Amino acid sequence: MPALSGPLLIVEDDADIREALQGYLELQGYEVRVASNGKEALEHLDTSPRPSLILLDMALPVMDGHRVLTTRKSNEALAEVPVIILSAGMAAMNPRDRAVYAANYDVAAFLKKPVEPRQLVELIERHALKSAGAQAGTSP
Repeated sequence: MPALSGPLLIVEDDADIREALQGYLELQGYEVRVASNGKEALEHLDTSPRPSLILLDMALPVMDGHRVLTTRKSNEALAEVPVIILSAGMAAMNPRDRAVYAANYDVAAFLKKPVEPRQLVELIERHALKSAGAQAGTSP
């Protein structure tokens, strides 16, 4: 597995899903941090190293996924962190609405729950590595 600039951040309020994703991704060799709500997610985004990618559930307590995306969009440094939305509801949106939402909030991809593990790893590698390469290209 290629090295990422930081850990993956799983933002999921369902403990079973969160722990299953974390266990699977750690077995794949990734460093993983977890948050159970949007407020915790934003706290992780302020730590170093910053996550390489966020796996974001949208229906969260305290602060939902949409508010996390809105906050991320308003902060240039956070806006660089790719987001993959894990949500049955948003994955069910019609393709046009999903594309508009993705463009508006700079969302890399949508995955429907339950997540297919191989597809998840492919998307992580595609988007987190692209981000790491872009950051490496812009650093002094």
